[in-house]
Amino acid sequence: MVKKLLCLIFLLTLSNAVFAQDDQDARDLEILEGALMGIHDVVASPNPFSVTTRIRFYSDEEYEMDFIVKDLLGNTIYSKKLTTKKGHNTIPFFRDDLESGIYLYSLKTKTKVISKRIVIK
Repeated sequence: MVKKLLCLIFLLTLSNAVFAQDDQDARDLEILEGALMGIHDVVASPNPFSVTTRIRFYSDEEYEMDFIVKDLLGNTIYSKKLTTKKGHNTIPFFRDDLESGIYLYSLKTKTKVISKRIVIK
């Protein structure tokens, strides 16, 4: 009888541990899905460019976002706050008086930053 009771207690403890792990796995999956959602498929075209380029990306939701362009020393040379729409988005970027060279641009939401480079001929 004692063996049966101990076996039953062991099985109940084991099943609670498995269910607790399943709950943790579900929470981890929600966090991972949240990290994967947002802004993706970011491409500057044409790149390199001489006058203007377009930054294209896909947004899963509407987001408040910062579009930032920096030189290779980390100095911010352009910054603009934008609101994305759900779906495909495009940001035009004009060279204006920038020197030829390599620049880094970033799309920054509250939870994600995507940085890539552009080249001005």
